Amino acid sequence: MTSRSLAKTPAFIWLVSLLAMGHLMLVTATGRLRWDHVAADAALLGVAWAGPRTRRFLFGGFPLWLTGMLLDSQGLWLFLRGPIHTGDLWVWETQWFPAPGGVNWPQWWSTRSNVVLDLLCGFAYAAYLYEVFLMAIFFFVKKDARFEKLCWAFLVVNALGVVTYLLYPAAPPWYILDYGPGPANLAALPSPAGTARFDALLGINYFAGFYARNPNVFGAMPSLHAAYPFMVMLFVWRDGWKWRVGTGAFALLVAFSAIYLTHHYVLDVLAGLAFALAAFLAVELAFSRKSAPMTVSMPLTPGGDTRA
Repeated sequence: MTSRSLAKTPAFIWLVSLLAMGHLMLVTATGRLRWDHVAADAALLGVAWAGPRTRRFLFGGFPLWLTGMLLDSQGLWLFLRGPIHTGDLWVWETQWFPAPGGVNWPQWWSTRSNVVLDLLCGFAYAAYLYEVFLMAIFFFVKKDARFEKLCWAFLVVNALGVVTYLLYPAAPPWYILDYGPGPANLAALPSPAGTARFDALLGINYFAGFYARNPNVFGAMPSLHAAYPFMVMLFVWRDGWKWRVGTGAFALLVAFSAIYLTHHYVLDVLAGLAFALAAFLAVELAFSRKSAPMTVSMPLTPGGDTRA
């Protein structure tokens, strides 16, 4: 059964409907209900039941909803995480990727910000997520199989990130600059760090509001900011040099922004790129196996005659 035919089955439609209603009940019971929860769950129900045309979006778009719910519920599973690492990455970064003066690059840039980079990097840090959604919509409109692949790879890379956050919770550079490398301060509030300068320059509260809703301060490793645009580049690589240059340049800008804005180390960025590559390859492999033609062996009749 193909993914599109699966999306049309009553069982799958009822499954996503129950998940949407169950999630709405969960956020209500845990006191986390917001308008965007209602909008996301209502959209999923609408796509599932509106008709065959919208259901074409269902199988591919479903992992986007799953990803959103996974990241939004981080506060419920943080009690499972291991010991929090505050100074490890800071020391390794200084040793392996030293900046001038014997410091690491996030520390070096923290005292050398300028307006041009603040605007450029702030824009990249705001647009990184929308690039994934716009590319997914582009593939969907073109009826390109990469729509489903990109959406499922997006879920996989985020799931890998979440597992790493549990196994190796690590403080970002801005935390060390504010609190030092001592025992983890569990009361530390999430910070927009360098993106606060972007907000101030434009007179907005975009990043302040965005990071205020982040319950996981100790999620430096890996950098999912760096992972998303790199994964998009992998999916459009076959489309020619214009796509490669455009998406590659944006991926480099986001990777640099993660360090410049003191949200991540070089090590976090490299891990994010590796996770994106792993998710891309895993999804490509899964879809290639799903679409591989089945071979049927025909038994030979006595005497070697293969006629029916």
